[in-house]
Amino acid sequence: MANIIWKLLKGCLIMYDKTADDRYYILTLLALARELESMEREGALVPRGLIEVALLVGLPPAHYAALREKFQEYFYRGGEPVSFEYKGRSYCVVFTEVGMNIQGYSVYLVLASKMGLNERHKVCLIDFGGMTIDYLILRYGELDQADSLELGMITLYNKIRLSINRRYNILLDEVDIYNILKGNRTGFSEVLIHHIFEMAKEHVVELLGNFREAGIDFNTTLTIFVGGGSIVLSGIIAEVWERYQGEYFVIDDINANAKGYKMRYLIDHQGI
Repeated sequence: MANIIWKLLKGCLIMYDKTADDRYYILTLLALARELESMEREGALVPRGLIEVALLVGLPPAHYAALREKFQEYFYRGGEPVSFEYKGRSYCVVFTEVGMNIQGYSVYLVLASKMGLNERHKVCLIDFGGMTIDYLILRYGELDQADSLELGMITLYNKIRLSINRRYNILLDEVDIYNILKGNRTGFSEVLIHHIFEMAKEHVVELLGNFREAGIDFNTTLTIFVGGGSIVLSGIIAEVWERYQGEYFVIDDINANAKGYKMRYLIDHQGI
């Protein structure tokens, strides 16, 4: 099962339009089943019949306008129930609504009150994901600019794999590279590990350089890094950031976007 899920996930990560086939939908159903399992372990009562779900999802800023309606209908599917089986158990669910969000902006909503972000003259939030780097510029809480760059972790992993194969005749996979960058024990040589860290550093330098070319000055901006890629590369970001004078933070929470989706949903539906 784990291998099947990984193959589905790899295919989805490199797709601009994830509504092109049912892979992303199937992964969402599997994730939902795992969440229901977790709820039961914690003592929650999960219905045995039809389960109604308000699904909250997000899209990169650059893709939001073009794919919002398509993505929403992809999951909603006319409000019809869907039945499936996971680990020998049958489920029947219906998505009562599909709430669409802009990735990154949801994180800002969570952090704004905690960090006083609406008081800052300029905040740059960088969401370091798998395929894209999503960024938003906000001035006193008002969204000023939003876009996405195709420089996410997949781009970095592919560059590293190609370089290592050419230089050392070693085939690495994404998990190998992830563990090396996280500082986990892997058994690879120090020379190879150093090479990978140098490539990751070059990637971060290139990324931040692109922002500079776009007119974003990190010396005068509060910068917040979020997303799984930011967590993996936090040490490298700290090293590269020495050339800048501006304040920055790395949010060590892989679920930051999801928490933002939930906050916005509660505000819209319950006035919280």
